[in-house]
Formats: sequence, structure tokens, C-alpha cells
Amino acid sequence: MSATTPQTEDVSEAQTDDVVLERRSWNYGYLGEDVENRHHHVDRKLERIVVTKSRADRDDNGAVPVFSLEGPILHTEGIVLASNGAGGDDVRRWIQFIDQECGGWAERPISAADQAQDVLEEVF
Repeated sequence: MSATTPQTEDVSEAQTDDVVLERRSWNYGYLGEDVENRHHHVDRKLERIVVTKSRADRDDNGAVPVFSLEGPILHTEGIVLASNGAGGDDVRRWIQFIDQECGGWAERPISAADQAQDVLEEVF
């Protein structure tokens, strides 16, 4: 009689080591890509900025989207978020720091608030 072991899904060690951050949508935010091709993310759960070489992968298979970042992490910066988890002064300072001291942004997502502000500025 030979012993058998249950079949399991093969996941290579490299695959599991590459994911450095996994957050549900309410704990994740994307700030953009700087001119050095670094991607800046907000980890709301640990209140920090995370800088990586790639954008997050989005998994929509569950009820709530999950974002996963692959490493390596190039830099982390502790921040203080507003009580509702939204970006606060520290996030705005980070955006300005990259814009003014690090060569700027190559691409930033446009928020509804930014679009509304642009419309208001055009009207007035």
C-alpha cells in the first residue's frame, strides 16, 4: 500500500515573496507615477506612503476589490490621515514634495474633487 498526499495548488516561493502589500480598496490609494517611473501608493491601514517600481494589481473577483503590490518596496514614509481615512496634510505635502523636489509627476489620477476645482476656477 502506498501513501498518497492530497493534491494542492502549486505556488512558487517567488510568487508569494513578490507581493509586498495587499489591501482592500478602502485601505488603498494610488497617488501616481513620478518622472523616475516610481509608483506612489497610500497604505491607509498602516498610515504610510509606499513607493514601488510598479502599479498595484486590482482583483475584482470578490465583493470588494483587492489591490496587491509587488516588490521591492523602494521607500516608505509614515503619514497621518484624516479621521475618516482620507488623505490629510501629510499626503498633500508628499504630492508637493515629489512635484517640487524630485522632478515631478509623470502621471497622476484626476479625482472628482480636482475636476470640480478646475471647473470652479474656470467659471470664476
